Amino acid sequence: MADSFFSIADLRIFSYGSTVGAGVLLWILEGVIPFFSPRNHRARHAKLNLSIAGINLLILLPSGILMAFILDWSKNFWPGIGMLALHPAAEAIMIILVIDLWMYAWHRLNHETAFLWRFHSVHHSDTALDVTTSWRFHYMEILFSELLRLPIFMLLGAGIEHLLLYLLLMTPVIEFHHSNISIPPAMDRLARLVVPSPMMHRLHHSRLRSDHDSNYGSMFSLWDRLFGSFLMKESLDGLRLGLDNESDPGKQRLFPLLQRPFRP
Repeated sequence: MADSFFSIADLRIFSYGSTVGAGVLLWILEGVIPFFSPRNHRARHAKLNLSIAGINLLILLPSGILMAFILDWSKNFWPGIGMLALHPAAEAIMIILVIDLWMYAWHRLNHETAFLWRFHSVHHSDTALDVTTSWRFHYMEILFSELLRLPIFMLLGAGIEHLLLYLLLMTPVIEFHHSNISIPPAMDRLARLVVPSPMMHRLHHSRLRSDHDSNYGSMFSLWDRLFGSFLMKESLDGLRLGLDNESDPGKQRLFPLLQRPFRP
């Protein structure tokens, strides 16, 4: 698939560029047109979340290289969706849809399983939701995600080019719906017909469990509609972000956040 349009090297460059470019643009816009009241200490908040993201890169970079070799090797004995002999573009679309369905299921599992929630709650304890929150995940959650998704991708017959294409498309969407930018309500309604919108995802970061156990989608919003987890409210007035007992300033530092899942 990638050889028909872009090389794998091209897709790597585009996916990394889309992550950084969209992130920087949204962070700038958050300072100009914020949804929540203008915040002090934006740089300090970004430093904390980027520090957590930096630790995760130590897992993601080697695992990405290893995954590329394993997926290439596995195709020698199991073609996955490739056995359908689809056009490369149709094959890529199908694989991307299934990957995004897995991302929805994995996210929902993190909310519904007490053990996994211990790690995912580090992401939800952020009281200053913005684009940098999209990179804030506990390193053990990243490790579990990498280990569990490998057999899924092998069964699909996905190649590293499919994963890179998915990242190229998905990462800016995740950054967008975490961002603290104010967009017209009509634009938000239009966006959430296809992707999770900022208003959808702000509810997902509410302190109320009835709110944050909803809107799990990563790139497409259709999974929430299809599986009954879509939630919207007419107004977000009074919305409180974070988690009770987990969002105190003393707990919102690097080492307490890294240690949090291992404490009683």
